[in-house]
Amino acid sequence: MQLQESLADFEQSGLGVIAITYDAPQKQQPFIDKINIQYPILSDIEATTVKALGILNQQYSEGQPAYGIPYPGIYVLDTNKKIVGKVFIEGYKQRVYASSVLAYARKVLASN
Repeated sequence: MQLQESLADFEQSGLGVIAITYDAPQKQQPFIDKINIQYPILSDIEATTVKALGILNQQYSEGQPAYGIPYPGIYVLDTNKKIVGKVFIEGYKQRVYASSVLAYARKVLASN
């Protein structure tokens, strides 16, 4: 919800937002509709992407309902789609605040 509420601030800074979830599209659609999410949310049902990125929460095993959940965090990519910054938290109950993400992204991109 914070990302949606801050989306205009990201866009005014020339930044885009994309989210990745382990939920299937049909499961996430009610949330998208309720909050009126205006940025892409990608489904990574098999956890292929989060495994490749090394952000799979190891607390859950394959077959458990929460398997595939990544650690909460963000990547900052430059205009060449190169990762130039990242922030991740090990606990799924914590989140990286949108305002902090925006400030961090601005700082990292300004230094590149």
